[in-house]
Amino acid sequence: MTGSPRSAADGAANRFARAAARAVHSLTAALERRWVLSVLGGLALLALLAWYVTWHVPTSSWVFTSHYAIGFKDLVYRIYDIRRVQQGGTLYSARDHLQYFVYPPAAAWLFWPLTWSTVFVGELWWTFASMVSLAAMIASAGRFACGWPWRRAWAVSLLVGAPASILVLQPVGVHLALGQVGLFLAAAATFDLLCVRGRARGVLVGVTAALKIYPIVYFAIFVLRREWRALGNAFAGLFATTALAWLAFPSDSTTFFLHRLLSGRELRHYWHNAHWISSSSSLYTVFFRQPFTGAPLERTAGFALCVAVLCFGVAAAWRQTVEGREVGAFLCVALASTIGSPVSWDHYFIWVVLIPFVVVERGALPWFRTASLGLFGLTCLVPLRLARNEDLSHKAYDAVFAVIFMARNALTVVSLLWLLAAVLPDRSAQRSASITEAHQPASAS
Repeated sequence: MTGSPRSAADGAANRFARAAARAVHSLTAALERRWVLSVLGGLALLALLAWYVTWHVPTSSWVFTSHYAIGFKDLVYRIYDIRRVQQGGTLYSARDHLQYFVYPPAAAWLFWPLTWSTVFVGELWWTFASMVSLAAMIASAGRFACGWPWRRAWAVSLLVGAPASILVLQPVGVHLALGQVGLFLAAAATFDLLCVRGRARGVLVGVTAALKIYPIVYFAIFVLRREWRALGNAFAGLFATTALAWLAFPSDSTTFFLHRLLSGRELRHYWHNAHWISSSSSLYTVFFRQPFTGAPLERTAGFALCVAVLCFGVAAAWRQTVEGREVGAFLCVALASTIGSPVSWDHYFIWVVLIPFVVVERGALPWFRTASLGLFGLTCLVPLRLARNEDLSHKAYDAVFAVIFMARNALTVVSLLWLLAAVLPDRSAQRSASITEAHQPASAS
């Protein structure tokens, strides 16, 4: 008797999955056997890509999948900020309202070495280091989720994972085109949360929070796992780094923490910039586009919604933690903090590189989670990201509004969809656990 069409389809899908798994295993094993050549070849490939980006971005608004009017715009501003400090100025200039230093004072140390060389050399090294950080992020996830030894993890990430992500994932392309710091912080946090065990766990996460405030939400991972030592280490890393920066930049630290952060100016300056209002994928700035107007009540609702999505992200991370899916929990917190921040640029969504490791972390995912991750990945690919619009705060229903809606709100929607899928319990896993428990032999009395 022949089986039903659905059974045949399921069987074909399972055979395809097993064949794909065998092919991936064979490839990664081959790279591990030649790990020295793989690592050196990967570094050479990233160096070539870094040179191309550094050379190409200032002369064109396109690089791979990213589209931006001014190459290395943010990085150049940060270099100017540091040079102003070196000449006796301040990091947070009241006259330069839109482009003052946007990080806590401790982050100045990241950009300081870039003033020791020409602008081109500084951009080249920054781009290459960003690419290596991306490889480190992928290697850490591969080691944890797939159980790869470090040789295999680095070989795969440098020669395959990082180059492929750079070439096809639009958030990574925009990140490189602007010269952002996110990959440095993401690599450190991913390594700490997934790979570090023992006394040092949590320190790197704390340091990243001192360099850019939003990683403080990752502290929730330690709370959910009841890792109190790691939580203490995270706070220690945060306070120690901030204290050292306060000693090095006392006036700037006072300005940032007491006048900009606690007074609310760090949030309010987003209200008056049309570019931020139109281009952000944050839930907050959705209330500045049609059909909303950015009225005070809508701003309050947007802020409340951001807080709510952060709490929802923590709840989804708790569900993933209960199921033993640590990469999934990390992705929940990362995406909740991304769309729950006052603004959320495309390059904030570099977390898309974790999707393959969420899928394979602890066996098969339920279909609704796989589907949500697949939509998230598709949204970050080239075809759907060609509709980007960085131009204006739009107040009309027309073709331009449709472009902004597609390009900005798509990332918000797929992030929320993953959080919803992640918080729903995996009934199939629960049934399997119940069946296994029912078939366990009774213990001898």
